[in-house]
Amino acid sequence: MPPKRSHTQKKTNPPIAAATSAMADCVLPQEIMFNIVTRLPVKSIHRFKAVCKPWCKVFVTPKFMKAHHAQLSRNRDNQSVAVYSFADKPGHIMSLYRVEPNEELPINLGHPYPKHLYLMDFVGCVNGLLCLACPVHLEPMDCQWIELWNPALKLSKSVPVPKLRAGYGVLASIGLGYDDENDDFKVVRIVHVEKKKKGKITNIAEVEVYSANSNSWKMIHVGFQFSVFQTKNQAIVNGNPYWVANADENDVLVMFDVTKMEFKIVPLTGLNFKKGEHVKVPFVDWKGAIAALVYDKRVLSLDVWVFDDRRKVWIKNCSFGPIEVKVDRFVQCLKSGEVVGVCNDGKLIVLDADGVKKKIVIGGADKGKFQICGYTESLAYFKGMEKVKAMPRSDDMVERLGQVIRFAMLLNDRSKR
Repeated sequence: MPPKRSHTQKKTNPPIAAATSAMADCVLPQEIMFNIVTRLPVKSIHRFKAVCKPWCKVFVTPKFMKAHHAQLSRNRDNQSVAVYSFADKPGHIMSLYRVEPNEELPINLGHPYPKHLYLMDFVGCVNGLLCLACPVHLEPMDCQWIELWNPALKLSKSVPVPKLRAGYGVLASIGLGYDDENDDFKVVRIVHVEKKKKGKITNIAEVEVYSANSNSWKMIHVGFQFSVFQTKNQAIVNGNPYWVANADENDVLVMFDVTKMEFKIVPLTGLNFKKGEHVKVPFVDWKGAIAALVYDKRVLSLDVWVFDDRRKVWIKNCSFGPIEVKVDRFVQCLKSGEVVGVCNDGKLIVLDADGVKKKIVIGGADKGKFQICGYTESLAYFKGMEKVKAMPRSDDMVERLGQVIRFAMLLNDRSKR
């Protein structure tokens, strides 16, 4: 008698569509898994990449990277400041300081560009990507070093040599932006070129923009003439860089819309700046709007003025104070609403909304000899980025840098004679 056939169905392979889904085998629904994973730190995401190849594909999609960075940015525990200090102790020249957790010691970012250690600008940070650049007057006339760096991933990309050549002593200013619509990081470069017109020599602002997606520079029509005062942008808001400038003999802010690829003027009327005072007032990203931090030392009060783009006017948004510690000036604010100030002894501190000292961020730096920007780690990546290795500052490297600085000071003294 033949054996009875089993009525249990033969196991089959899962559908192809399910196999290609990164989270198809998870017990939890994919939407919940997505929300969980986007809350993990970058280091944990790296570990998850070893689970399966489909997960790797998900982690590098613009949708996931944006969702992940948005989640980390909303968490106060992830609020940090990146500090590039000229006078800090060896090994902590470029450091990361977390604001919320009780971490007193800084995290060494492991500077991978030792030859530019004392000769660069901290242009800014967008979506966890730092832009570093060497001021053009310190570089050969026909090139300028610009680097896009993700410290969390230890990935970096050297920007190709710009098209615009800046002559000796000519100011070139760098700005960093992010085009959210096209998922494209961009570098804006403003160069003031001397041109002869009707027998007169005038400075003309010429602009070129680097696109990370195309890995190339493109010349941009400005539309109006202006002069910038610094070698880098003053603020980056919603991915658009801002500069303090002079246009038609008026002090203004100029903003470059990285999506529309055009400049716009933001008037400074209403802030009642005295001549030259705009240089001392920091412009910052205040919860998604361009803002000015106006500090009155007499009454130890800080006013935050925000530009209303619809009404084209500056409005006082809030005030800090009376501030319990002696602050020389304010330099930055965080997405959570705290502000970063510099004390008379050179220490950087963080103040909460009531003007109360929250944390000493860094001490021991010479007054004014540092650059700072807000930072939140991310998975930001684009084609062409490569792994970079942090270069430890050995005694030989420190000595070599000291020789370079002493030689530069000698040349400066000779030029003054």
